[in-house]
Amino acid sequence: MSDYMEELIKNTDLSKNKPMRDVVYESLKEIIIEGKIPLGERIVEKEFADRLNISRTPVREALRKLEMDDLVEYIPRTGVVVKKIGKEDVIEIYKIRKVLEILAYKSAAENITKDKVKKIQDLLDETERQDQAGNVETVFAMFREFNNHIYDMSKMYRLKNMIDDLNQYLKRFRRISIGGEERRTQAIQEHRMLLDTLIKKDLTKMEQIIEKHLDSSLEIVVDYFDNL
Repeated sequence: MSDYMEELIKNTDLSKNKPMRDVVYESLKEIIIEGKIPLGERIVEKEFADRLNISRTPVREALRKLEMDDLVEYIPRTGVVVKKIGKEDVIEIYKIRKVLEILAYKSAAENITKDKVKKIQDLLDETERQDQAGNVETVFAMFREFNNHIYDMSKMYRLKNMIDDLNQYLKRFRRISIGGEERRTQAIQEHRMLLDTLIKKDLTKMEQIIEKHLDSSLEIVVDYFDNL
């Protein structure tokens, strides 16, 4: 059995009310993005189907979709293998995300309310307390919650889905980007500044802070790749 198979089986919830190909696709995509299947590892269609007691068809369809996502590739006489998410991929994703984030914030500025401001301020206060307590995973989750408030206020739901999809690819690297205490503190401060620009509808300053915020995260991730 492949080393990753137990993780894959555990991560595949067959009880979900979705087509089997989508369940298999989402499970494979998550563990590939998180680096739990090594670069070049062969994904054995039959082995996976047999362990889940399902037909090979949904597995085959999921692998085709992953190939379209550029996460796996078919190699003649070898089969389907995992492709690496490299530095250039991450740089490209950050560039795209920067444009989408700016669009989301500009739209959110048109829909901000006093109630929403209070919720976000309370969230940032709690994020700071959790950071001071050293609860890094909680801080990471609260950063996601902060972003979701912005995306909801933007009322651009297709945009939110696009950013969520990009963030799946960055999930592992975003943890690296906030691993240091100094960077987490800086990120919380940047979030407070962004909220202030939303309240004041200062779009120019907002764009500058978003660019600085994402560039700082990218710099840490690039440094990680350079030191591999």
